[in-house]
Amino acid sequence: MKAVNVLVCAALLVVTIIGSSAMAAEKTVKILAPWQAQGQIFKIAPDKFKIVGAFNGIMYIDDGAGDLNAAVFMCPGEQYIDLKTKQTSLEADCIISKGDNKIAYAKMKTSGQIGASQGTFRIVGGEGKWKGISGEGKVVVRTALGNIGQNKKNGAVINDSAGLAVWPALKVKMPR
Repeated sequence: MKAVNVLVCAALLVVTIIGSSAMAAEKTVKILAPWQAQGQIFKIAPDKFKIVGAFNGIMYIDDGAGDLNAAVFMCPGEQYIDLKTKQTSLEADCIISKGDNKIAYAKMKTSGQIGASQGTFRIVGGEGKWKGISGEGKVVVRTALGNIGQNKKNGAVINDSAGLAVWPALKVKMPR
């Protein structure tokens, strides 16, 4: 009986050690990311516009540590602007990378006043060394409209803008 108890305890210890080493490490980080964007603006109603484009930048973790620090990102997406209500909404798919075969994918959805919206950011997976990455948190997006120009040949309006994205407490599970 004593030998069975020792065997069971040893088995539980091995399972605990293997399980804990296989579990992802979760960390909450604050990230600041200046970004730039380009896109096309389409008038879809008298006071409503749709912007189709992408924004990109570099993520800086507040304390300068962690695997996501200085990662580059690009988020292609669509933004709707209502000039009458001064409201905007954005949905984007994001690609985050940091050399050495580290790639993550995320979904961003925000809404709010023109120039300042907030919402959710969810890391949905990755490739290479970031295969198995996940995470979620609030994101705040500040926007300053830049240059707007019209293509005289096709009538498309081109928009360049810049801003700052802030993740005040992004919970990230990094694969081991």
